[in-house]
Amino acid sequence: MWRIRREVEIMRHLPKHPNIASFKEAYEDRDAVRLVMELCKGGEFFYRIVSKRNCTDRAAAMVTKTILESVKVLPFYRLG
Repeated sequence: MWRIRREVEIMRHLPKHPNIASFKEAYEDRDAVRLVMELCKGGEFFYRIVSKRNCTDRAAAMVTKTILESVKVLPFYRLG
């Protein structure tokens, strides 16, 4: 359970970013921890990629750039 609590603490401190789903709140009882996150419409990113039969280098570069720009604002924590 300590790993989940640690993850919640990390999510509480994540910066606001248009490409990162925001954490709203966590509720814990004796059976589970429930996370309330921002609603992201548009479906699973993985399935959007897989459903495309082909992808131009330009489109792939734009997606990669967006992902990297999002990741670079995240703080790095030692989770071990």
